[in-house]
Amino acid sequence: MEDVVVHDQRANIIKAVDRETNRTNYPEDFPALPVVPAGRYGSQEFYDLEMKHLWPKSWLQVGHVCEFPQSGSYKLFEQLGLSIIISRGPDGEIRAFHNICRHRGSALLLEKQGVVPRRFVCPYHSWSYDPDGSLAGVPEARNFACLDKSSLGLLPVLCGTMRGMIFINLDPNAMPLATFFAPTEQQIGDFPLQDMVVKDVVTIPMDCNWKVSMDNFMEIYHVNTVHTKSIAPFLDSKTFTAELYKNGHARFATRKRASTIFGADKVTPDGPAQLYKDYSVVFPMFPNSFIPIDPVAMAWQTWWPLGPNKSVMILTMLGPKDDSEADKVFWKGMSAQIASIASEDMVLFADIQRNLESGLLPGVLMGYQEQALYWYQEEIDRRIGIERIPEHLRITPVLAGQMVD
Repeated sequence: MEDVVVHDQRANIIKAVDRETNRTNYPEDFPALPVVPAGRYGSQEFYDLEMKHLWPKSWLQVGHVCEFPQSGSYKLFEQLGLSIIISRGPDGEIRAFHNICRHRGSALLLEKQGVVPRRFVCPYHSWSYDPDGSLAGVPEARNFACLDKSSLGLLPVLCGTMRGMIFINLDPNAMPLATFFAPTEQQIGDFPLQDMVVKDVVTIPMDCNWKVSMDNFMEIYHVNTVHTKSIAPFLDSKTFTAELYKNGHARFATRKRASTIFGADKVTPDGPAQLYKDYSVVFPMFPNSFIPIDPVAMAWQTWWPLGPNKSVMILTMLGPKDDSEADKVFWKGMSAQIASIASEDMVLFADIQRNLESGLLPGVLMGYQEQALYWYQEEIDRRIGIERIPEHLRITPVLAGQMVD
């Protein structure tokens, strides 16, 4: 069955790319995209709606299983004004808990990443918790009336994995992770994402709304202008295609002019990776992930809000397992290359943000190649609830009929 999926995926991409290469007019069966209100990119009003209704009810990528090599390995997720412990227990299961002691609210863990051998111990009064979150020890318990340890465990956060990537959801009643990401999971096919390892993590603060930056990576229209020497020579941008999936996800495919943008001296392995030798295949995953599948080197990107006009982009660099010195040298250069390419985009973001907030631009105009930008905006409204959004900030939904089942 998996071979059939992979074959269909390749055939589908080839057909779509060929069709796009030969297109000369706006597609007759594709709707014109209405203007996106500028206030969605900077108003406190829309930011507050996202913080209340979007982020707390979405599956959010927070790590990769390779970052938790042993029992007690942990890292902190610290975005959205939260601190959440992601840890591997003695049973091998990866769990998530709010980094909050149930006594007086102290943070249990102060270091961003590490190993806790046996229990989480509060640095304030030494309350301790087992790896499954249950309260294990309370010093001088005699001083607490009616102490019920069973009701004072760490506050859990829904946690799951897909292809080795770890996700959390603050909504305990959220749609199952497997259901939510099923369209993307199927399209990834037999690419061994779970076997890759984290090589580096690059964090880039930005003076713009998180969507301003994410929009930039969700289309190829700007590449020939902004990345004339860094990316444009490697991709045939005229062949860029997008497919829209349920839950706000999408898939991009573009014919390559070279087997990989990164590391010309690296050889693309045989097997499932062959598709990615000829095509750049990227999976935007709602709400804030961008996954360019590449067997040599890939950067899983996420965007996080720090305010209406401040954000941070995190690039998790992934590659095949290789502990050689040559690989370390390669990844040192790779991180520098990624940062350099990102800087070509970032020089534009602060001015875009200023102009969107000026009141002079009523909205953002998007074309056919930018359909995925409009698609995730539609999904944002579905998550928030259209009835909660002031009319002047709403999106007009027009793309449901373009979604691929």
